[in-house]
Amino acid sequence: MIGKREFLVALVVIFIFFFSFLMSIVLGPASIPLKEIVRIILGTNSDYQTNLIFWQIRLPRVLLAFIVGASLAIAGALFQALFLNPLAEPYVTGVSSGAALGATIAFFFDLPSVPFLSLFALIGGLFTLIFVYSLARQKEKINVYILLLAGVAASAFFSALVSVLMAKSGRDLHALVYWLMGSFSGRAWSEVKMSLIVLPFFWLPFYFSDELNILLQGEERALELGVEVEKIKKIMFFTASFLTAIAVSSAGIIGFVGLIVPHFARLLLGPDHRKVLFLSIFVGASLMGLSDLLARMAFAPSEMPVGVVTSFFGAPFFIYLLREKTKL
Repeated sequence: MIGKREFLVALVVIFIFFFSFLMSIVLGPASIPLKEIVRIILGTNSDYQTNLIFWQIRLPRVLLAFIVGASLAIAGALFQALFLNPLAEPYVTGVSSGAALGATIAFFFDLPSVPFLSLFALIGGLFTLIFVYSLARQKEKINVYILLLAGVAASAFFSALVSVLMAKSGRDLHALVYWLMGSFSGRAWSEVKMSLIVLPFFWLPFYFSDELNILLQGEERALELGVEVEKIKKIMFFTASFLTAIAVSSAGIIGFVGLIVPHFARLLLGPDHRKVLFLSIFVGASLMGLSDLLARMAFAPSEMPVGVVTSFFGAPFFIYLLREKTKL
């Protein structure tokens, strides 16, 4: 049964979600009044430029930002449960570095940015996922410690390869560096369509929320209580890694969202994964949408990479959460 406090928190979070979505649609270097958006949706706005901005630039960008934000937040919550480590985040398995390497390879060979950069990034991320999993798999079991160390090693190695390719490219690296720092600039419906594949994976962890709660007590205790620990670990690992791979291939490497959002959710409603996952979806999406809005508006008409915004505000907020936790 949902308590009064849980209901009020959920209501506020959902309100912020819709408010941030609305603000992201309305505001920008070329703002579109709400009444004009209604007219565009109804098909009664005949201004070609406004329709173009809304349908081909603003709407796909905002939708992608919200999907990526929710994906990273859920991935962070799952990795923190899998590793029993509050510092775990979506990039801990090296998937982001693999995706960065894939994007750099596409850039190095001068392939068209659409769709090859995102496609190669996705392939790189999925390759890293399989590689790290194969190293951590021992007799049909996943060793989470080897998984963590393999992720760190893969991340360092792929980052070194990215540096080598960047040094040898002999080209202007502005576009690549901008992508690596995380951005939704220039994203179109092709990236939105690719990212929609993650939607079923938003809800999959809810079916295993009881098992995730029990896993917080440790693997041995979970086994005693009848949890199929290895099965849960594999499902959560592949779910979180896939969400991360899609997010990075769509928007580059955006830090801190997957780290701080699950902590914020636990601070609000406790460690129950039903509540943590639910809040992570809406808070992660809202945070990413508002961060992208700030990235567009702060230095308009130019814009910052959204990864800079999330890191700039995320790091101090995470320090605040750590201080609050030590007081409990």
